[in-house]
Amino acid sequence: MSARLIDLLLRLAPRERRLLALLVLVILPVGIWGLWLQPLQSKQAAVQAAEAEARALRSWVAEQASAQRAFPSGVSAVERVPQPPIGLSGVEQSLVSAGLREAVSDLGTGANGAVELRFGTVEFTRLMGWLSAAERDWGYQIDSFRIEAHMAEGLVSALFRLTPEQAG
Repeated sequence: MSARLIDLLLRLAPRERRLLALLVLVILPVGIWGLWLQPLQSKQAAVQAAEAEARALRSWVAEQASAQRAFPSGVSAVERVPQPPIGLSGVEQSLVSAGLREAVSDLGTGANGAVELRFGTVEFTRLMGWLSAAERDWGYQIDSFRIEAHMAEGLVSALFRLTPEQAG
């Protein structure tokens, strides 16, 4: 096998040998890099970014859990005095004040005075800031919700169903 290769190389002209050497020493490694190694490196970077995001989320959840544990155990939503519901227009006004009205794709009333909100695409932090600030004064409790992350970092779609608070 090697005798055939040496014989083949000896039959080539010096210019052909240089071109073959260029092919083997430069073009082949660049091709391997571009077609195999670089995509692997990109995938590794994406995995590392996803891992960092998961760690940040886990850290945030741990912070929220420790903040929740900091409240005395005797404080509960049952002790709050129920407020009269602010109605659909009141919820909409709180959305306008928070600058979130344009993110709402559906806002309506359901059975028994329930309010249903659907957010198309909204920043998670703005949505949670509005929710935590306004929820105490609404006169509604969150009956059900669904939050879905988007591919873009920090953006979510959300669906909330609010029902009037019941006297506890």
